[in-house]
Amino acid sequence: MSGGRMVECLTLARRITATAAQKRLQRLGANACEPAWIRLWATGLGVADGKPGAWLLSAQEMRRALLLVDAELPAQKEKPSAGVKIDSGSPPTPEAMDRLWLWERIATPRHWRIQMLDSTPVPIWLPCWLGYARGRQLRLTVLSGLSGETLPMLKPIVLKGLQQAYRNGHESATKNSRTKARREKAV
Repeated sequence: MSGGRMVECLTLARRITATAAQKRLQRLGANACEPAWIRLWATGLGVADGKPGAWLLSAQEMRRALLLVDAELPAQKEKPSAGVKIDSGSPPTPEAMDRLWLWERIATPRHWRIQMLDSTPVPIWLPCWLGYARGRQLRLTVLSGLSGETLPMLKPIVLKGLQQAYRNGHESATKNSRTKARREKAV
């Protein structure tokens, strides 16, 4: 976001197929699933004056970041394909990034010699799969579209995004029905 210019959102390629995601989610108790894209912010990690060797993926409201190791962010800017699109909002503050990186270093058993690079976070679309299970309450499981791992730290963002999408959909449906009723009344 330098110079008032918006940075294009990069899209990571989905590696886990629908069939593989369904099998994994069924083992976790889900009986329905759908593709999703979650917009996060990527901050490079590496040695000073070097290329990033890892990325810390986060959002303002996350308590724990995702670590993407040995991966390059794509150079091309694509749009996410079909599925639910959830925007995580503003990038984390520098203080929040420091806290997330500290927690990641504490939680990871190896000794980290890399540091957070001094750069502006890049917006990315992370491919995911959402699994739903019925029970007393609807249960949600978020699965990475890159590795097939469960991502419990994204659940609050997904729930908030789904609630907002439902509210916006409901509001636009109500608004459309009111507009239609006014037109019919005017005729």
